[in-house]
Amino acid sequence: MPLHLLGKKSWHVYNTANVERVRRDEADAQAREEAEEQRMQEEDASRRIAILRGEKPAAAALPPPSSATEEAAGIRHDRPRERKRRRLRDEDDTAREIRYAREDAEEAGQQARRALEHSHVHHSQNRDADAPLVDHAGHLQLIPVPDEKASSRKAGKNAEVEAEKAKKRKRKEDQVTMRFSNAAGYQQGLQKPWYASNKRAKPDADPASASAEDGALTLTAVQEKDVWGNDDPRRKERERSRISSSDPFAAMQNAQKQLKQSTRDKEKWELEQYRELEKLKREQRGERKHRRHHHHP
Repeated sequence: MPLHLLGKKSWHVYNTANVERVRRDEADAQAREEAEEQRMQEEDASRRIAILRGEKPAAAALPPPSSATEEAAGIRHDRPRERKRRRLRDEDDTAREIRYAREDAEEAGQQARRALEHSHVHHSQNRDADAPLVDHAGHLQLIPVPDEKASSRKAGKNAEVEAEKAKKRKRKEDQVTMRFSNAAGYQQGLQKPWYASNKRAKPDADPASASAEDGALTLTAVQEKDVWGNDDPRRKERERSRISSSDPFAAMQNAQKQLKQSTRDKEKWELEQYRELEKLKREQRGERKHRRHHHHP
């Protein structure tokens, strides 16, 4: 008969005392959670009531420690252990004390700056929260009216900054973009666009003839160089092909030439077919005569 002694051990998880202890601890933890939730709801309700009454809400109280162990742990969290300072190599006592004093001064300055920033942020956040809910006329005012002087100063500063940013943005855009107002020539006006200027016009020429020459651009005046000023010998051919391809009259002439060429090709093909048929007929007549001559000697 086996002996079931494992459940009788004090350290076994299914021991009766251990099971009861676990259940008791779970019940205590649930009760503490419910009490904490009830306390938070009461504090939230009192804070909302104070805000609706126009009073300054009380600061949230810290939850009381549930046991001595948690209190000790809280003390340890509030007071973190400082890093142990060590003497550097080849450092005497005077240099070490000076270094310690410098580090303490830097740390104190950093803590003061952090505290100042925190107080400034907290003050700016509570500025609107502490505003009264009723204005001077007795009307309910959920959103406080901003200060006109402060808003005007801020708007003036923002307007200057935005104008400067817009000017810089426009300067950058003008370097890579083209506007409709400057489409005829970038910052050159609309009187004489770049594509209507004749670079080969002589300075001593007649103004009337010069304007006529400027108005009617010749192909030879445009085809000497490319847009960068480099020699381009084949540009004339490309320009001629471009003009002919975009000219409707040239397209009509080309279509007429193609039609005439197709008509000539068709006539030539019909003539060749007629000649082949005539040649075939002559050969057939010759063969019939030859057979008739052999059958009737």
